[in-house]
Amino acid sequence: MSGLRITNISATIGRTPMVSLSEVEGVSERLSAEIYGKLEYMNPGASIKDRVAKSIVQQLDARGIEKNALLVVAGAGNLAISLAMLQRQLLCLIPERTSADRVRLLKAAGVMDIVRTLDGALPGSPEHPVEIGKRIVAQHSGAVYVDEELDEWDFTACYEELADELFEQTDGKLDALVLGVDTGNAATHLSRALKKRLPELQMVGVEPSNSAIGEQGNANPLARRWLCEDIGRPYAPQALVPGSIDMWIQVSDRVAYSMARRLVRGGVISGPAAGASVAAARMYAMSALQPSQRIVVILGDTARNYGDTLLSDDWMLAHDLLDSRMLDDLQRKRLGQFRGASIEDLQLPAALSVSASDTIGTAINLMVEHDFSQLPVTGVGRRLVGYLTLSAAQTLIENNVATPDQPVDKFMLRFDHRPNRGVSENTGNTSIHKQYWLITPETPLSELSRFFETNTVAFVTDASRKFCLGIATKQDLITFLARRNTCRF
Repeated sequence: MSGLRITNISATIGRTPMVSLSEVEGVSERLSAEIYGKLEYMNPGASIKDRVAKSIVQQLDARGIEKNALLVVAGAGNLAISLAMLQRQLLCLIPERTSADRVRLLKAAGVMDIVRTLDGALPGSPEHPVEIGKRIVAQHSGAVYVDEELDEWDFTACYEELADELFEQTDGKLDALVLGVDTGNAATHLSRALKKRLPELQMVGVEPSNSAIGEQGNANPLARRWLCEDIGRPYAPQALVPGSIDMWIQVSDRVAYSMARRLVRGGVISGPAAGASVAAARMYAMSALQPSQRIVVILGDTARNYGDTLLSDDWMLAHDLLDSRMLDDLQRKRLGQFRGASIEDLQLPAALSVSASDTIGTAINLMVEHDFSQLPVTGVGRRLVGYLTLSAAQTLIENNVATPDQPVDKFMLRFDHRPNRGVSENTGNTSIHKQYWLITPETPLSELSRFFETNTVAFVTDASRKFCLGIATKQDLITFLARRNTCRF
């Protein structure tokens, strides 16, 4: 085996790429400025916090802290993910708004426990992460409280390394650096390191609307909460040195999330905080006195941590986070291309089925003869009870798990007709249930299209789910749209 071998994951942290964002819709339109993205989400832990975590681990080692010592970590979740990646034992303090995807990742990484904290807790209050962390540390011998805002950690080296990369990748030609601000460490250290070389550099700080970090912001625990994670505070963090930021820009949730979706469409798989920063970079470029500038944006988070939010059309619609253009596109995709058509308009042939008492051999022969990949299975009174796929049946026989003369009933996937149940798959002593989605001839094709986002085949039944009337696949939708000459995917 040849090539580079890396024995420690921490060795892969840093040296992230920088790319032009000019090809992303809505970023460079009507601008002469160059806007580049520093892809910090391409660190192994998928965020800029990998650099911070590596520095913390080095400082813990220098203090003689044992590797298995409990770290009580406060933050939005990315720092905890990075520390878990570096094999540290953690108890995490994360805000209420932290995405479920990050919580699931932390649990899978084996963190000891997760404690949710109030989004707007002010320093000194019993609900603030520092106060909660102190109480937890006092209950665990040898535990260490980790919070980036506290001055007991020195992040100079890790951010100087990032500053070196920014300087090298821009050949020393950088007019503005745009970054989201949370703890204030990145803003403070990058400003200090880069302005030694580039004294005219403009540092642009980004925060959500209603955040109070900026120079004009006042601590306000009663302000309306924002949805954008990883940036913003209801107060100015103590780690932010005054004067580190030359210009503050506040970005609404809708602008942040819509831009993040545009970035994903453009191949830049970054999250909402990155979307806010790119939107702010565009605002800065439009207001700059010198239009032809080179602007770099720190893209510090990944879209993959927001599967239930940023990447969910339903969630984006429910929270009114799509701008008018993206909303029109989604509505046209969901409704316009099908023009109110229903499954009836697919003109599906009548479904062939097998009885639960028929043999697997009979089912295979029927599917091969009619070029079907699956067959519905009926029980007493020809009621639909499940289905069998050709690939599964053939694999069972090839692997000597089943014989052609055994009944279909023993190996089929079952429909569970109880409320809130669906397909039941026998796997040894356990049974897996999937939500049943009732599909009838009257079901709109827009709804069927959504069904095919997570399923391969739809069994069309009557409203009582008793009889299978037809079988639909995504190919049937594609054929229908081709006939209408409105094929859009």
